[in-house]
This record gives sequence, C-alpha cells and structure tokens, in this order.
Amino acid sequence: MRKTTKFATLGAAITVLTIGAAPLLTSGADHIEAPLAVANRSLDITDIYAFDAKGSKNTVLVINVNPLAGVLSGTTFSSSGEYRFNVDTNGDFVADDVYAVKFGKERHGTQKVTLRKNGETVLRGETGGTIKGGHAKLYAGVKDDPFFFDLASFKSWRDPDADGAFTYTGSTAFAGVDFFRGTNISTIVLEIPDAWLGASANFWASTVDRDGMTIDRMGKPALATVFVNPFGGTSDKDAYNATMPSDDVATWAPLFIAVESVFYPEAGVPEAITGLLLPDVLHLDVATLGKSTGTGFTGGAGGILNGRTLAEDVIDLELYVVTGGLAGHAILSTDGVAANDAAFPGTFPYLAPKH
Repeated sequence: MRKTTKFATLGAAITVLTIGAAPLLTSGADHIEAPLAVANRSLDITDIYAFDAKGSKNTVLVINVNPLAGVLSGTTFSSSGEYRFNVDTNGDFVADDVYAVKFGKERHGTQKVTLRKNGETVLRGETGGTIKGGHAKLYAGVKDDPFFFDLASFKSWRDPDADGAFTYTGSTAFAGVDFFRGTNISTIVLEIPDAWLGASANFWASTVDRDGMTIDRMGKPALATVFVNPFGGTSDKDAYNATMPSDDVATWAPLFIAVESVFYPEAGVPEAITGLLLPDVLHLDVATLGKSTGTGFTGGAGGILNGRTLAEDVIDLELYVVTGGLAGHAILSTDGVAANDAAFPGTFPYLAPKH
C-alpha cells in the first residue's frame, strides 16, 4: 500500500538520519560524508571496527576507506596521506599510541606499506597479502564492504514546502534491501597483542593529508552523519572531524543534546545519551572484548559499548536509540536489513572477499 502521510517529528528523525535527500545514496555510517572527505576519497573513512581475534591474545582494529571502491572511489590508498589507528590507554581521550600506516605509489597493481608505532617502524610489505612483523599483522587491500543498511528506502522522504515536516510517499515500512550489497571498500586490518592495549583502551581512526590536515576521523558509527548539520548542509562536518576526542564534550555536546531533545522530551535523557556517545571513540574493555556474551557495540558487557564487530547491526540500534527507544517510544527501530550480504571468513583479515 502506498500513502502520503505527514509527521513533523518523524520527518525530523529521517532528516537527522540522512542529512536530507541530496546526498542520500552516497552516505552511510560515514561514507562520503564531509567536504574534505568527499574531495579525498582515498582518505574518507567509511567505518572502523575493533574486536577480539578468536583463539589468540590479540585484538583486531580495522579502518575502511574508499566508499564504493571501483565505482565512486578508486581502489588504491593515498600515497601522500597517512592512516592512523589512535589508541588512548589511560582514559584521557588523547592518543598514547599512534599506529600510522603509509603507502607508496601504485606500481603493477600493488603499493608498498609501512606501519609505524609512535614513529618506530613495526613492519613493511605490500598491499594484497598478510604482512607480519613485531608481533603485529597487517593487511591492506580491497574487500567487501561489511556495512549494511537500507538507504534507498529513505528516498521517499522529502520536505517540499520547507516547513520542517517531511512528506512520505511510499511504503510504510523499509524495503529491507541492503544498498551496500555487492559493494567494496579498501581496508586496513591491524592485529596486535592485547598487551599493547592494556586492560582498557579507547580507539578512533583518523586520516591526514600531506600537510598534516585532518581529512576524516571516526569512532562510533554514524555520529557525524546523525548529529552534525543534521538538518542539511555540511558546514560543521570538517570542523567536527578536526576535533580531538578530548575536546568533543566541550565542543559538540550542546549540538548533540539539541538533536536528541527532538526525540526525548524527558528531562535529563538527552544529556545522558550524549554522555554515552561522546567522546567519539570506540571503548575497548580488552578483558571481555569478544570473550563474553553480549560484548560489542550493540550489547557491551553491563550495557557498556565495547568495540564493534563486523556482523553487528549498528543501524537498528542507532535508529532505536536516536528516535526515542531508550524512553520507550522509538519512532524507528529497524531498517529491515539484518546482516551483511557476504559471510565473514573468521580468519585474518576477517572481511569477506571483494566482489
């Protein structure tokens, strides 16, 4: 059944989640999201992940770039920029260890790769295969995009008279079609000993250009997409990406609270949710990461977010949380896509093969 319905609050929810209709089909967790990232797609972080390497005392950290690689983006890494795995080990949200990955120019289908920890070389190798050295493993190359989301269903939302209430002219439910089915990204997979992280750590990724300017950064999935310029425009997105996590609360909490207030009129709830979301990092309780039921972004131990696995349905959780679910009145709770289109191998480098 097709019908036309107008909901001011639901319209706001859709706006918050999609940043309007224009960039709809080229945005996801963090795909092609900020102006500098759009202009530098090999440095555009689409997603990051952090999870336990089963059967070992290692942790896996993942940075994905090149959204829709081979279609909207290239398939190689920047040879002038740098890809950084930032790790805070003392809880002040300032990087104590920086694992920096640099690439050489593409030659005969491969690129030279160098991994440095705090400036010291850990390993060297080439893209496309497993590189080992210094108790670390690294893979860099093209793989299936593990992100899954029914973005296309959002095309039915628009605001024809710019009154803040969006009109829906389509099915009353998501179609449940994964827009990212059959698409690829370029991935950097780093596996390191748990001991390098300690008992507890915070992880975020960032990319910089040849001049040291931050192009993109990411911790939790979709925060910049959902909360920064949520009602259209991109003017603050580069500023958000340039902010250090230690400054997130002071700089961005008022905006996050204002957005959440649309869905949570209950006193104190927007502030509490913002406290869970900022600083924008993935928290890692290394002792329980992947070693107990319910750990991960969608169900950390004791309800605390703990890393992010490849298979987690983060969109359903975020739809539920952002649109009122924590107070029992969620406007949206699922996009109808429950899993990635390709099975994960369970062994290094863990992502599914490219299409």
